Amino acid sequence: MTEQVFSFLEKDADHAVARLSELLSIASVSTDPAFEKEVVRGADWVAAQLTELGLDTAVHATAGHPAVVARSHDEQVANPSAPRVLFYGHYDVQPPDPLELWDTPPFEPTVRDGKLFARGSSDDKGQVMCFIEALRAWRQGSADGKLPCPVTVLIEGEEECGSVNLPPFVEANRELLSADVAVVSDTAMWPGREGYVPAITYALRGLLYFDIQLHGPSRDLHSGVYGGTLPNPATILTRVVGKLFDEDHRVVIPGYYDDVLELSDEERETWSALGFDERDYLDEIGVAEPYGESGFTTLERRWCRPACDVNGIYGGYMGEGAKTVIPTFAGAKVSFRLAANQDPIKIAASFEQWLRDQPTHGLEWKITNHGMARPVAVSTDSPFIAAARRGIEIASGRQPVLIREGATIPIVADFKTLLGIDTLLIGFGQHDDALHSPNEKFELKNFALGCRTHASLLAAIADL
Repeated sequence: MTEQVFSFLEKDADHAVARLSELLSIASVSTDPAFEKEVVRGADWVAAQLTELGLDTAVHATAGHPAVVARSHDEQVANPSAPRVLFYGHYDVQPPDPLELWDTPPFEPTVRDGKLFARGSSDDKGQVMCFIEALRAWRQGSADGKLPCPVTVLIEGEEECGSVNLPPFVEANRELLSADVAVVSDTAMWPGREGYVPAITYALRGLLYFDIQLHGPSRDLHSGVYGGTLPNPATILTRVVGKLFDEDHRVVIPGYYDDVLELSDEERETWSALGFDERDYLDEIGVAEPYGESGFTTLERRWCRPACDVNGIYGGYMGEGAKTVIPTFAGAKVSFRLAANQDPIKIAASFEQWLRDQPTHGLEWKITNHGMARPVAVSTDSPFIAAARRGIEIASGRQPVLIREGATIPIVADFKTLLGIDTLLIGFGQHDDALHSPNEKFELKNFALGCRTHASLLAAIADL
């Protein structure tokens, strides 16, 4: 029956691109209140598509933007006792600025050279529509019009502004969202030696983010009158931040590495066969040489080791020209990417204590924790990983690679803690898709592959 579904997808391909283009024309920018009506329109559009497929669909109000939830019922499923899949994605997009750098308007989808250009084409509307089109193919293209396994769809509207209202929504709707495994398409394929290869991302790093400030004099001071006579918040702050790392580029916070899960020999061998080209990786972003924790490769640092980065430093006069002041305060944004098994609560407490232990010469700290997400990992022996590998191979004719990712998708950790389920991360983007940048694009061949893969994945999970 999968071949019938594939045949439907092929025949319906132009209509699928037209539907995706219709969604991409909705300027659902979640970070800007000026686009609020467009965000609501985006939620309603997605809900209408799922309703058309016969799913029990509702647009749910949250404290922020609405979330769309749709569920199949038993009469629509060939095997109602099969594992239930929870698919997650988002219909909101990043702001399109700077507009002058777009070759075509960001909300007027345009196809050029086999690529669909528009804001949100790859992140994440195109990938969301891969799953919706797979559902459509089973409902309209299979002999019995039934889905292979039970399905729940959760599409939110706040991913690009932090998803702050999603965890409370998930917690309040555990029964509605109950499932056996989650599937997320918001990642990329692997750039192999002979082009992009389908990939299953089985682990993500966690995240911890701080705003730290040192406060001193009651006002900005004339550096000629006061310079050299009192502690300068900017000077002391940079001294403290600079002491975060030792000569081997390791973070010096006590206990920082205690719980890090070490890379297995099997994983190290698998990664070495991926064909990762460090020179290409660096050349693409204009960097001359790698840098990081001693004793590890670039890929290991990126995927399985923790990291700390100063994301910004501010304070005092930052305008054009000169203004000689000692600032009343100075601040820095500091983030930690946490490796498997690290506890963000424990790391946060250690970092705050380390800061307070540093000599600040009477200056006072203001420390703000802007949030955290736990690292997540799915066992590569999971039956759902095995099903995903079979589904991808049937859809693409290629064996997928198993990879980790250094970034963070907080909801994946929330699915584990709130719903008790693992997540399959199977994306169809490319690293040159210009996410969050002008001229974002989605390869139409990848869109077609995504539709086929999700259709095949559902059948493979049903076989479990």
